Amino acid sequence: MITLYDCCSLCEAVPDEVEAVASHERLPPIVATGKVSVLLRQPWGAPAVRQMILDEFCRASERGDRADAMALANLVYEARRRHPGGHDRRLAGRVPPSRD
Repeated sequence: MITLYDCCSLCEAVPDEVEAVASHERLPPIVATGKVSVLLRQPWGAPAVRQMILDEFCRASERGDRADAMALANLVYEARRRHPGGHDRRLAGRVPPSRD
């Protein structure tokens, strides 16, 4: 039998990242591993995964779930370390501010 942990190791994500994406996208965790796997192979995928985790952190903070918010804050930090770089496709076509 293949487990969630097996799928996570195949998609280069940790189970907590997959759980956050599953919650964000309202998917079963095993399906979310496939989504994370596809995302992390795109140039914009790492920022997308990090943003989903950050969104879940904001939701936990809004509902007053301090324990979950702290765990997600740590997960955002770890996701930045594990999945650096990428470019945020939401910023495509925008002119960066000048540094004059």
